Amino acid sequence: MPIKFDIKLTSEDMYRFNMYHAYTSMQGILSLILGIFVIAVIAFSGDFHDFVSAAPYLLIAVIFFLYIPITLRLRSKRQIRMSPVLKDTLHFEMNDEGITVRSVGEEEAATLPWEYIYKAVTTKHNLLIYSNRVNAYVIPKGQVSQQLPQIYEALKAHCESFRLHLK
Repeated sequence: MPIKFDIKLTSEDMYRFNMYHAYTSMQGILSLILGIFVIAVIAFSGDFHDFVSAAPYLLIAVIFFLYIPITLRLRSKRQIRMSPVLKDTLHFEMNDEGITVRSVGEEEAATLPWEYIYKAVTTKHNLLIYSNRVNAYVIPKGQVSQQLPQIYEALKAHCESFRLHLK
């Protein structure tokens, strides 16, 4: 039996996806490590006795910690605002062929066959169904809370278990 649901992505949903994607990649992890390293250098070095000598290094640490979240926040707002597809409500249908997504008002639909699902991941707020390492369908769990058990069952029935990271 097909599972049908509609979602309306917000910039906050997109931001959460982008943050998850960034901080599970090497770039995000490296920025955190470098920020912590700079703070550790300041804390354990005897050369920084006053704020003036430590300020440039603190600024570098702040840049490592804040640059990615700020740019992702701005990018998420721009993505939702500029994309005609993401502005509209998205209609999802999961059936035996795969996952079909259609923008409300659009005739053309995109189908992702089950065997092409790269992985499915749940976060605190989203279900992310990746079609490759970078692109994913972002499904806010709060908007599909009634259908979530059925969605999980469909994923488990059609996808290999190593591709599923569901909580």
